[in-house]
Amino acid sequence: MILAYGVFIVAIIVFLGELGMPTGIPIEVGLLLTGALAVQSVPELAFAILLVTAADVAGGGTLYLVSRTGGVRLLDRVLRRFGRRSEEIIARWQQRLGGRDVAVVAVGRSLPLVRMYVSIGSGLLRLRPRDFLLGAVPGALLWSGVPILLGYLFRTNVNQLAAEYARISAWGFAVMPAFSLVVAVGWWIKRGHSGWVRLQRGRMVVSLVIAGAATAFLVRIIALHGAALGAGMAAIGRPLLTPWALLLAGFAAALLNAALGDLRGALRQRKAQPPVVHLAVVELAATVVWASLVLAVGVLMLSIHLHYPVL
Repeated sequence: MILAYGVFIVAIIVFLGELGMPTGIPIEVGLLLTGALAVQSVPELAFAILLVTAADVAGGGTLYLVSRTGGVRLLDRVLRRFGRRSEEIIARWQQRLGGRDVAVVAVGRSLPLVRMYVSIGSGLLRLRPRDFLLGAVPGALLWSGVPILLGYLFRTNVNQLAAEYARISAWGFAVMPAFSLVVAVGWWIKRGHSGWVRLQRGRMVVSLVIAGAATAFLVRIIALHGAALGAGMAAIGRPLLTPWALLLAGFAAALLNAALGDLRGALRQRKAQPPVVHLAVVELAATVVWASLVLAVGVLMLSIHLHYPVL
């Protein structure tokens, strides 16, 4: 009986967690402990998974309904100040989903880090309740069933499993912003109104990334091998570091300048489109120069690393 109460308590915690209320512990870890401590047989395992799935769908559905009513009115009020209607924004995003509303909800609701945002976004986008429910049920079943099943199967190592799960979740929280940034940048590049603009945006992003990596590499080299900047080859038995470091810094600065040029070019083409032939020649030449800079930075970083390891 006490074990059954534990499953009900976890189900209540899951419901409240879906509403954004603090629970004190990661819910996934609680599900692992539930499978290990509160489930003693296969029928109890099935009951626990179904109960937690129902609580998760109820909590996520409540958040979805709140967002679909009051949230849409708030969004419409904000967008009207900018001369845009929420219906236009919603219709545009639904078109981008390509009619895959159920699949988007199912995948999003099965991922620990974005589940709440999927419920809020589904409400703001006014997805049909039927579509949200069809996606939320399998997503909740996967999200709740996997940790409960793992806890049940590996109950003898549940403490180690919970620690590993918490560590993975922490890494996920750290990686998710970077992943979101990559997705946003990819979407921004794809949204370029022409192939040349997309090429410029892509070059600009890659230039910024490589220039940033080169800068971090130089800082690391100076921190570890600062004494070699003023020493000669005879004194340390290695090639001079100073000229190579300066050359790498110069190439990194050239990449930053190329990124600024690409940004100006992309903005300028929004106002006036140059002749196609002239634009093709200019962009192909710029791409060749840019690729040469990228290759030079890579070769310099590798060469310096071979003589002055940074690890």
